[in-house]
Amino acid sequence: MKKVFIRTLLVALIAAHVGNIAAQEKKSIFDSVSTSVTYTADLLGNTMGGFDTGLRYFDNLDVEVEAKWNDFTFFAYGLANQGGSISELAGDFQAISNIEAENSWRIFEAWANIPVQPIKSSILVGLYDLNSEFDEINTGLLFMNSSHGIGPDLSFSGVTGPSIFPLSSLGIRFKTNLIPGITIKGAVLDAVPSDPTNTTGTKVRLRESEGVLMIGEVSWYKRPEAGQSIDRGVNEDSPFRVAIGLWQYSEEREGWNGEMELDAGLYAIAEARVFSEKGGTEQGLSIFGRFGAVNEDINRFSQYIGTGLTYTGLLPGRDQDQFGIAASLPMNSDPFLDENRLDLANELITEVTYLWIVTESFSLQLDAQYIANPNQAEDLEDALVVGIRTSIGF
Repeated sequence: MKKVFIRTLLVALIAAHVGNIAAQEKKSIFDSVSTSVTYTADLLGNTMGGFDTGLRYFDNLDVEVEAKWNDFTFFAYGLANQGGSISELAGDFQAISNIEAENSWRIFEAWANIPVQPIKSSILVGLYDLNSEFDEINTGLLFMNSSHGIGPDLSFSGVTGPSIFPLSSLGIRFKTNLIPGITIKGAVLDAVPSDPTNTTGTKVRLRESEGVLMIGEVSWYKRPEAGQSIDRGVNEDSPFRVAIGLWQYSEEREGWNGEMELDAGLYAIAEARVFSEKGGTEQGLSIFGRFGAVNEDINRFSQYIGTGLTYTGLLPGRDQDQFGIAASLPMNSDPFLDENRLDLANELITEVTYLWIVTESFSLQLDAQYIANPNQAEDLEDALVVGIRTSIGF
């Protein structure tokens, strides 16, 4: 409880400081400065199966500052994680909570986005989270399971994974909306975020032997104007979006058969609002689906399938609350099973969640996840994790 009190006090102090920055905005050389502080905490319990039953509490603190000057955007993002691990109890592989991470404070992002208005494009350079624009599903952001934020076929690639939460790397991203309704973007990033031997804190090291990660994505929006932003992020105001992405590491790694292999893959995303209440408001039903495939000779998984639905305003008088059901299924690669002499069922996680918007800055989320075949381990029984997420923002 002492640590919780200290973290809460720290959030309040940071929020007060951020407010002071905003109050002095007019004195800045920038055209505008926006700040935010978000504190998210999970209290989750494994009620059956897995390695052991029990409760775990862990949290995530985000501090963001964005400044604009002559259409240029400068962004800094501080990140802190503390607490236990629910996956250590449930034994899952996919990460039940998308805020669970190594206990550490770090600078997660620090970049500049430079517009190229004549061709409706922009160039972003710096410490960059590729999942803020690549392989992101707006409809899937409701869910706590990590696989609905970015597919495990991509998130478990490389040496320490790609440049995503909680480890980021330097990169450059090009994005264009020259064709109405279509966004084309590509990025090149350092292939090994942080230092594999010590991932605490912020570490940036560029070594030729590590190579780079190259990724590209094409997105199509049903409403053409929805895809016209050249800022960082994925537009959320289109009733329908389809995206296809390709990625590859430049350096080979040893595969399951002992030969050197290139780590590469592809993914496809589709999401749509299929029903809207009250003449097109945000209230209604949305669905999403994702498929991913990778080089099975080097990766544990060969394919991944994820799907789900959300309903905004399901209960009368709760127009902003969200209810969701989703499932995630990574499929083991045959070379991985052959190498380890295994014949195991794939891990399947089904999640049911409800987000209660208490106020504009405070929310509670009830969540339950059933983990079938945790980590494909023969000696682990199916697990059931239930709990609550608290989020407060300034």
